[in-house]
Amino acid sequence: MKSEEMTAENPHIYIIGPLTLQNEFLLYVIKKEIGAECTIFDRELNSFSANVNVGTNGENLKKLILIDSEDQSFEEILKSIATNGNLAECHIALFNLAENAGVEKKALSRKIRGFFYKDDHFEIFLKGIRSILKDEIWISREILLKYVFDSFNEKQAAIEEKTSLTPREIEILTLVSMGTTNEEIAGKMCISTNTVKTHLYNIFKKLKVENRLQAALWAAANL
Repeated sequence: MKSEEMTAENPHIYIIGPLTLQNEFLLYVIKKEIGAECTIFDRELNSFSANVNVGTNGENLKKLILIDSEDQSFEEILKSIATNGNLAECHIALFNLAENAGVEKKALSRKIRGFFYKDDHFEIFLKGIRSILKDEIWISREILLKYVFDSFNEKQAAIEEKTSLTPREIEILTLVSMGTTNEEIAGKMCISTNTVKTHLYNIFKKLKVENRLQAALWAAANL
């Protein structure tokens, strides 16, 4: 592992968890290999507070909160994130997760940006921390895709229930919002232009709009 020189612009990383040998070693490795200030906060997450650190450019320096998931229950963590305003501007990641914890989807919806598991090697841990500090999300591709697809299906189901639009009408509305012509929609969906016009008539009626532009604006706001 190659160490990085600490600079005045480096973020502060907080480990939220008990003063165990593992967490103290983690603190040492982060300081040595990433070059960031690192502190162990061994009290409850809902009592966390941190001073605002300002860089040379006048902007607040980033703070990364690494939460030991063995120390607090997942529901307690979510509650603290929702109620503690000091966490609003922080990047948050969970570590010591079990592989089958199944908390990633709910955590992502609460703006938790990273997930580290009990069997992860320190090299993976450090790589993930660097990615999160670059405003990226550290999560397996498989879990992220599942989250995206599940979220899309839930949103589509809600739209269907709210507007009575059918899945095909939602598909056509999506194409309309992209500026696709009736002829292009017909070609993509292997239907006639008259059928497209019929679908559009039903879509406009259900959305209570008068034309394609209004339908496209509705789609931009809701799809």
